[in-house]
Amino acid sequence: EKGNPQKSRIKGIISSFIFTAVIGLLLFVPAGTLDWPMAWVLLGIYLVTSVIHILVVSPGLIEERTRRHEDSKTWDRYLVIVLILSGFMIMIATGLDHRFAWTEPLTFPVMVISLVLVILGSALVTWATAANRFFSATIRIQGDRGHSVVSDGPYRYVRHPGYAGWILYYIFLPLMLGSVYALIPAGIAVGLLIVRTYLEDTTLQAELEGYREYAGRVRNRLVPGVW
Repeated sequence: EKGNPQKSRIKGIISSFIFTAVIGLLLFVPAGTLDWPMAWVLLGIYLVTSVIHILVVSPGLIEERTRRHEDSKTWDRYLVIVLILSGFMIMIATGLDHRFAWTEPLTFPVMVISLVLVILGSALVTWATAANRFFSATIRIQGDRGHSVVSDGPYRYVRHPGYAGWILYYIFLPLMLGSVYALIPAGIAVGLLIVRTYLEDTTLQAELEGYREYAGRVRNRLVPGVW
């Protein structure tokens, strides 16, 4: 694929460090303190999974995900912006909750189980991205990259495993950080991901050759046996 593989990976790793720092600001500034162990755990999880993510995906996909594409669906560009803002709001809400103690302290088992599920969600996103070299940041038919149906890895079980991973991540992230109130922006993010799953699936069935047949074999979009 086009581009210098090593340069693409280095740029991706640098971006991971920058975005980790941004998440840190969104958590610690509202919290008003750096004394928040679980937030540091989250930053470690995010940085490690992001770097692994960059190392296992194809360099061509890194370039694809970092470029603006004029043929991306217009509605999806706006949806992505709202999704990003929702993710930021989760961090800010947990930080404010940590500062003002809106939520009664959650039990240690609840936070640990939530931590495990956040890690599993992150791992599922990485697996889905590594298995699909067409895992673009915006919805488009990648004719310039020989776009074809991917049915390996987690795509054998559901059609959109990356979104399934993100939904798992968003649901349990607030609980991992000890905030019930942050479930409000998390719920918005999950709702938007479900809408995006439906819209992307409809687009692929209409425009990507072979996808309708794949959808006939793999019936569910996000949860096996459910939807």
